[in-house]
Amino acid sequence: MKKIIISVVVILTIFAIGCSKNAEQAKPITSWKNEDNEVSKQEFAELTKNNNALEYKDGKFVIHDKKAVIKSRADDATTYFVQNAYIPIKAAQAIVKKEDWTKDELLTKYAGAAQNITEKGNTVEAFFITGPRGYGELRVTFDGDQVKSMTNTFQE
Repeated sequence: MKKIIISVVVILTIFAIGCSKNAEQAKPITSWKNEDNEVSKQEFAELTKNNNALEYKDGKFVIHDKKAVIKSRADDATTYFVQNAYIPIKAAQAIVKKEDWTKDELLTKYAGAAQNITEKGNTVEAFFITGPRGYGELRVTFDGDQVKSMTNTFQE
């Protein structure tokens, strides 16, 4: 009987630790680091000027800087556009490498660096620019909570 109780406690402990790690990963990045050797400090400061003007929190988009975020609606689509939002290349590469993103996890962590996010029904598309002078692009489309497609124009 003691072995069963100990086994149950161990299993519940492992489960609790696993759940807490997922919660830690789903925190927004609020401090962006220039990890691209080809992007100067001055250029990085300009490119990321409006990072975190938009946040994804509890399943909804929250605008923190109304001057930086343009929200528009057309039919049943809502678009959030943020000029001077930029994702560092290593963060963009990390997004591409992971295949099992959920919508909440990716948007909670990286919505602050998205240049454009469009919601239409059950579909959400996030568009990021990256790389020197913002020439790299990353587009992630979710159907429901799962990734439908992910495309990029930079080398992984």
